[in-house]
This record gives sequence, C-alpha cells and structure tokens, in this order.
Amino acid sequence: LDWVVPANPGGYSQTSTAISESLKKEGLLSTYSSTFKPGAGGTVGLGFFQEIKAKPESVLITGLAMAGGIPTNKSPLKLEASTPVAKVMREYQALVVPATSKYKTLSAFLTDWKSNPTMALSGGSSGSTDHQFLGLLAKANGIDPKKMNFVVHSGGPEVIASVLSGATVAGTSGSAEFLTQVQAGKLRVLAISSAKRLSGYPAKTLKEQGVDLVYGNWRGVMATADLSETERVNLVRVLDAMRGTATWQGYLKQYNWDDEWAAGKAFGDFLKVELPLVAGVIKDLGLGG
Repeated sequence: LDWVVPANPGGYSQTSTAISESLKKEGLLSTYSSTFKPGAGGTVGLGFFQEIKAKPESVLITGLAMAGGIPTNKSPLKLEASTPVAKVMREYQALVVPATSKYKTLSAFLTDWKSNPTMALSGGSSGSTDHQFLGLLAKANGIDPKKMNFVVHSGGPEVIASVLSGATVAGTSGSAEFLTQVQAGKLRVLAISSAKRLSGYPAKTLKEQGVDLVYGNWRGVMATADLSETERVNLVRVLDAMRGTATWQGYLKQYNWDDEWAAGKAFGDFLKVELPLVAGVIKDLGLGG
C-alpha cells in the first residue's frame, strides 16, 4: 500500500500505520509507504491523490478533518470522487484546562464562556475537528460560534503547550493526545465528547453533564477513482480481515478509538449524509461560503 497522508505526521498517519502494521503482522501486506502532503485542511493531499491513475496500491487516509477542510478552503474537490473503501474508527474529543485552572467542572467553564465568548480556546487548524467540536459546544451553550475566539495550532503538542502556558484558557484535541499529560497531573479533563465514558480515561462525558452533544473524528480509507471492482472488493476484504486481529484491537485500546466500521457502499452512503452535515457546521463557524 502507498498511503497519501493529507497532513503532517499525527492522527492520520497514526491510523494508516496502525492499519498497515496490523495487516503486515497477519501476512496480508508485504510493504507500505507514506507520502505526506499537508496543507489547506487536507485539500492539498486530496488534490495530489486525485491525480493518481492506474495505481491500485495507492490509498488515501481521510476523515472528519478533511470533510471540514474542503468547505473551509472553498475547494472545488469532492472526496466522493474517489472510491470509498472503508470507515475504520472514530476518536473522540477531550476538553482540557491546566490542572491549576480555576475551572474544576464543565458547568463552571461554560458559565464563564457564555458571559465572555471571546475567551481564548486552542485547537488544530481552522475548520478542523477541534474547531467543529468547539463550534457545536458553543451553539449548545447559547453562544454564536462565529464569536468564538479559536486559536489555531498545527497539532496536539502545540495545543498542550498553549494551554499549559496560559496563552489559552482551554483546549481540545483527540482524547489520546492528552492522556500522558492528564496522567502526569498537568491537565484536567472537563469533558469527553463520546456517548459513554472511555475506558482508562478519567473524565465524564458531555451528556453526563447535561450537554446533549456527541462528536468524534472518524477516519477511513479511499482508493483511486479508477480502481476496478475486483480490486475494490479485495481491498475491502483485506481491511475486514484486519478488524478482528489482535494487533488492530490493541491499537483501538491504546488510542481509545471506537471500532466504527462501514465498508464499500455503506461508507459511500455514510459520506452522502456526513459531508453536507459537516459543511453546515463549517458555515455556522462563519467559514467557507
């Protein structure tokens, strides 16, 4: 497999590496490589990938961040122009403050945020999963997402540095990103965005705390538009075989990912519903157009 990763090393490459290593261990894959094409919310990588022809081994790792990146950057590219192979997992968001913060509870934080909507909050890029999540949390709390003061960063480590330095009041990223700092007692988790608590993660869900919001970053695999039906079916079968392996299950546990599977047509149908929904969230943030 030759992966196109539409970002710098991080969440996307974590997923593509987990898939590849799980397949290798089972003898289902001989070699794999990664080409990193970051920029413009994943659309640089998508554009590069959609130029590839007659290479059935070429695959793109995609997800919610790219679904948001396309409308944010007013890109003419369409994710669904490539061949949907499978959605493989979902990762949930954590909302964190420094352990020294005055905010001990989500409700105390939300009360202050409502009275001061321009409070500085950190996350990834503009239109990213982090930005979408905070926009939805703002909306659920009666705050206009457009008024939010979202401070962009290139990834989780920078979000952590921003929160710990006090440059921003709170921050969000995928839950696994914060785990080391949480366990070290440096960060406090106010909430996680999953429907139920994450095992080994010391935090209550938003729902438990009275906020009706569940939101997580799914990731999936796309193949080239010219992939034959035989090759597509084979790729789906290979990934389906990976799901049950001890190696993949180990990655799910390690990163607190949900095993959320949709293959072939089911993944295509999911995208038909998901992409317009995400475009609506982006519009509420005052992005795209």
